[in-house]
Amino acid sequence: MINLKVSVKDVEARTAIQGLSRRLADPGKPLRECGLVLMRSVTKTFKAGGRPVRWKPSRRALRTGGKTLVDTARLMRSITMQVTRKTLRVGTNVAYGAVHQLGGTIPARVILPRRAKALRWIDKSGAVRFAKKVTAGPADIPARPFLVIQDADWRAFRRIFEDYLVER
Repeated sequence: MINLKVSVKDVEARTAIQGLSRRLADPGKPLRECGLVLMRSVTKTFKAGGRPVRWKPSRRALRTGGKTLVDTARLMRSITMQVTRKTLRVGTNVAYGAVHQLGGTIPARVILPRRAKALRWIDKSGAVRFAKKVTAGPADIPARPFLVIQDADWRAFRRIFEDYLVER
């Protein structure tokens, strides 16, 4: 164990060091600013269809001409941040968020109608089909990482903390 004792005689230097020490003890303000930067960045990632690498388009997006992971925008709107005195968390509480972020296999499952007596869909031939239940899957979902810190985000984080620590 190393003990180091520094004695600073200069009043101005001591005041600056004490201010820096105080700011380092509670970085909640710059963490909140970083969280806002990251939330904007994640929204841009959804709108771009993946950044810096575009996501593999979903079958639904290819079929309808829509955007991958943005059909209802529920996942994109679910992104939240939580800041404490020393931590920042950005994420989603949507159950399928993890499989889209990391990729994976969804096991076979039975799909039942929620509000109607039967499910309705259009098959590959264009015919309208109805069923009281449908067995689907298994399905392989490719990774479509939406919680990605971009290079520009890191630069913004650095600037935020530099400004905070030197009180510009």
